[in-house]
Amino acid sequence: MSHFSNSRFAPLISIAMVLLALIALVFVVTALPVEALSEVHFQDLSLWFIPAITLMHLAYLIMSAEVWRRLVHTITGTLSGFSDAYLQMASVAAGKYIPGKVWGFVARTGQLSRIAVPARMSILSSVIEQLAVLFGGGFVVVCAAFVVFPEYLPGVALAGVALLVGLVILSRQAPEIVRWVQRRRGIDEESPQDVAGGLWRWLQFSIAYAILWLISGLILCVIYFSLFDGAITAQKLAALIFANTIGFIVGFLAVFAPGGLGVREAITVAVLSPFVPLREALVAAIALRALMVLFDGINCGFMITAELRNAARNSE
Repeated sequence: MSHFSNSRFAPLISIAMVLLALIALVFVVTALPVEALSEVHFQDLSLWFIPAITLMHLAYLIMSAEVWRRLVHTITGTLSGFSDAYLQMASVAAGKYIPGKVWGFVARTGQLSRIAVPARMSILSSVIEQLAVLFGGGFVVVCAAFVVFPEYLPGVALAGVALLVGLVILSRQAPEIVRWVQRRRGIDEESPQDVAGGLWRWLQFSIAYAILWLISGLILCVIYFSLFDGAITAQKLAALIFANTIGFIVGFLAVFAPGGLGVREAITVAVLSPFVPLREALVAAIALRALMVLFDGINCGFMITAELRNAARNSE
């Protein structure tokens, strides 16, 4: 696997994945119910709307790449350049549009092999990343629920305690899980001790991903309050963040849907509907999806350019 990934064909595999993702993106664009946006008066939007959304999304992308870069360093001992880490994150973002959602991880494994990270360590890094993402999302959901559902505080508190207990158990069992996988795969060498990292290490990465979930939710907040008039309340802000996080998580788990298309929006709207008018929730969810597709398409362009350069280097 490592030999294949290090070959001159590795960049071509990434390019093929991106081209498939672009085809899926076209499908997503055509499937979007953009007619729902027809009632939006874009000329009435504030001048700061586009710069604010762009800066927030750039902050999200930059932080995502940096957190991933540090996570890989923690697990493998290899510190990649930021541009490499960004490219690896862009692969996963593009790959989610291909049904199955594993192709971005496959491409990222090939990219990591270029900096001498074995495939098994790339896979392990991705598994730990996804667990930390889920725990981070859980933290955001629980914190938002305290504001959204004040009448159910005992139940929300219990959910928060269960989440922390799960994190403690995972942090303690991770070394055994890794060693069991190694034995099953016939891998003799020891993985870095920081693969487990203890509770503090897991907590650090979970909090980092919780911040990313928060930024994502705030982007939806900016979209909603820019498109619709209304008082900005703590409960409405928390509801938007709460619905966005749950929608993204369920959409990611829907491996059959390109980028969670339809699933994410349906869950987000359903969760938001008790707090904002249904039509407004639908328009905001579709507007967020349209913006995400735009930025993912730009990232695909960056990926193709970078991989074409890598292919040219390998052919020299």
